Amino acid sequence: ALAYFKKALMLPRQQGDKIQERRASRGVAAAKKLQGDLKGAISYQHKVLQLSQEMQDFTGDSDALGTIADLYTELGDLETAGEYYDKYLTVLGREIE
Repeated sequence: ALAYFKKALMLPRQQGDKIQERRASRGVAAAKKLQGDLKGAISYQHKVLQLSQEMQDFTGDSDALGTIADLYTELGDLETAGEYYDKYLTVLGREIE
């Protein structure tokens, strides 16, 4: 799956399609988590948030923040996880309004 998503990431980058790049980055993050590369998964979730910022389109950011929090929890870094859970709840509250 990781090879597939990394391939899927190349074309949107070349074309400047940030929406598709964000989708593929989510896929790479999920594949990295499945392989046990939690820090790699966190890195790609941060890329998702960076692309959202660049596009000023924050669709799905609550999911990315919640996933980052979960990953830090799995790594045993509860302080950082708590910070991301707080961000998750803040963004989720805005999405619900």
